Amino acid sequence: MSNYYRNPSIKKQSQKPPQPRFLIRSLSLTPETDATVQQLAQEASDQLGWTIGGSAIVRALVKHAAKQGSTWARKTLFPLIEREIQSGFVWGKRK
Repeated sequence: MSNYYRNPSIKKQSQKPPQPRFLIRSLSLTPETDATVQQLAQEASDQLGWTIGGSAIVRALVKHAAKQGSTWARKTLFPLIEREIQSGFVWGKRK
């Protein structure tokens, strides 16, 4: 018989949920956009009491966009992407 059953003061250790797997990606940002990401990270750190990095900001924004659905993406996000393309910051080519 294990000690757990003999001594009720010994608590069974709970298992931590598995951590998500992260992929390393490279992003190209203008200095202004980088400054915005850093400012958001600092404000989040101040409010949450944790050190927040730019990757957490990008993940949160992407998750938020994914929850909005395809109609939101077409009406709100895609015009912003088109504006980025028109400004000359393009990596890739037209299909």
